[in-house]
Amino acid sequence: MGSTATGARPAKRPRLWKRLPGAFSRQLLDNPVVRKELRGRMRGRRAFVVLTAYLLFLSCFTSVLYYTYATSAEQPYGPDSYLIGKIVFGGVVGAQILLVIFITPAFTAGTISGERERQTYDLLRTTLLSASRLVTGKLASALSYVVLLIVAAVPLESMAFLLGGVALEEVVISQLILLVTAVALGAVSTYLSSRMRTTLTATVISYAFAFLSTAGLPLLFMIFLPILGFVSGGLYGVQEPHWLVVVTLIYIGGFLLAINPFSALIASELVLVEEQTVFFFSVAMPVSGSPYSQIWLVSPWLIYVPFFALVALLAYWLTVRRVRRRQR
Repeated sequence: MGSTATGARPAKRPRLWKRLPGAFSRQLLDNPVVRKELRGRMRGRRAFVVLTAYLLFLSCFTSVLYYTYATSAEQPYGPDSYLIGKIVFGGVVGAQILLVIFITPAFTAGTISGERERQTYDLLRTTLLSASRLVTGKLASALSYVVLLIVAAVPLESMAFLLGGVALEEVVISQLILLVTAVALGAVSTYLSSRMRTTLTATVISYAFAFLSTAGLPLLFMIFLPILGFVSGGLYGVQEPHWLVVVTLIYIGGFLLAINPFSALIASELVLVEEQTVFFFSVAMPVSGSPYSQIWLVSPWLIYVPFFALVALLAYWLTVRRVRRRQR
């Protein structure tokens, strides 16, 4: 009656999209595994040494790129000075990918197998923590440090804005690819850690997966390329191939190109510069007589990000399932 008489209105609850980030962060911080792992990881000497060495390497690498271009170019600050911004930005992002690929398995391959080696896994499973909260805590605490490494290098990337030649879209796309790569490698390494008996075995297989996903697929594509050229040459020698075959080969080749972080970054940059678009673009149909004059393609980063996000979700689900099965 009092509130009605005075005309006071109940406080409005924030909308769902405003409550989700806070609820997610509180859920992570309420996870005891996250608290324990973050305190042990961030307070140790290893975190400080790795972060310092990481930033020193990127800084030295950026300086070498800058001075190499400045000394080799005839007019480093002439009309083509925007190239130095692109070179510095591309070099920093490429070095970040290499370091993320090298560091992520080292931080996540021992998340669960390390508990078994220390003989604390059975004790941990007797607590009230569910399998999903345990896996989430282990994965989030390991990936938080990798994300810190990625974010710490953003000021080095922003130097390219001072030099010119780099747009905001390029920075956003590169950060998305870096984050998705780290999450996917971390989730796969955590799953391998739940499957393998020792941390050494999980680490070796995690690095093998990282190598196959970054360097193995281009090598296989280069081996397959001469065979594809021979087949297409034979088809052209007899008759012009059907347009459906050509379109299928273009889409398969584009997919293989887009699931590699380096080629996805380079191809997305070319699409952004040449086609002036971030999402979709069209190319002329390479076969005459087809019912379509052009075919539509998507920028490679639009394939890379959802693909490896699904890989991360699948690896996370398999890890939770594995932990539940061992508990039963």
